[in-house]
Amino acid sequence: SFDYFLSLETEIYLRKMKKLLLLVALAAFVFVGCSDDGETPGGGGDATAPTSYTQKALLEYFSGTWCPYCPDGKVYFENIAGQVGANFSSAVYHYSDNMDNLYDDEIDNKYAAGYPTGMINRVGGVAASRGTWDGTVRQVLAETAKCGLAIDASTKTGNNLDVTVKLGIGAEDMPAGNYFLTVLIIEDEMTGTGTGWHQRNGYNGSAGHAYAGKGDPILGYEHTNVVRNVLTNALGDELTADQVKSGALSTFTFSADVAGLGEDLDVVAFISEATTNLANPAASTSYIYNVQRTDMGTNLDFD
Repeated sequence: SFDYFLSLETEIYLRKMKKLLLLVALAAFVFVGCSDDGETPGGGGDATAPTSYTQKALLEYFSGTWCPYCPDGKVYFENIAGQVGANFSSAVYHYSDNMDNLYDDEIDNKYAAGYPTGMINRVGGVAASRGTWDGTVRQVLAETAKCGLAIDASTKTGNNLDVTVKLGIGAEDMPAGNYFLTVLIIEDEMTGTGTGWHQRNGYNGSAGHAYAGKGDPILGYEHTNVVRNVLTNALGDELTADQVKSGALSTFTFSADVAGLGEDLDVVAFISEATTNLANPAASTSYIYNVQRTDMGTNLDFD
């Protein structure tokens, strides 16, 4: 099957409906603030980062309950994860359904190339067909990590979640480029009833498929790894040159209201490089160098 693309007429309709959904979403998702307490050599602190890290991979893919082929994106992810292990995870950005939100729209607009297209560590700078995911995951995981992250998401007071992210750079400076830190809040599983929750299923009659005979739409479908909030700017907070030098250790703090979200939340942080070449767009670069993920209520150190 092929990735699902919207007609122009349908796209216009969905975007009108989306504006209404986004106004409702404002009441449920509130970003509170962030700060950077950098500890870098020559930058007022004498702490240094570890010299080696585990390389990890992140699949970001684009989905919607109205999309009949999107359940196949989940199948591809789960099959790959079962083969390559725990150093591979996913973040799913929803469009024009009950899981859509203001914070992921900019990511969707920049990277989505259909549904359920996705990108592994943003290789290539745009989402690609799910048939490419397996090879790209293995390519990324074979790299030697140049940097790493630690996340402390152990402090929750009422509806307020405090998140501390540490970024460590290894023994060498990062390659020349523009670097960004992105921090997401992800809900592991979500279900609901009615339009915007029930999942269209183009594989209901496809013998041998994981969702064959499950109905169209699938009632009570479990939506997994749903992006619920972005604690940085949607495309990341830009890092300084000192923060990507060898041995640099930088600390970033965030506070977010998680009222209305579930209890099964994860925090995902990653460092990406994104350099736009206006004269030659094909020469623009994009890559997530490393990623870290931990459950709300836990503290995960560098690894």
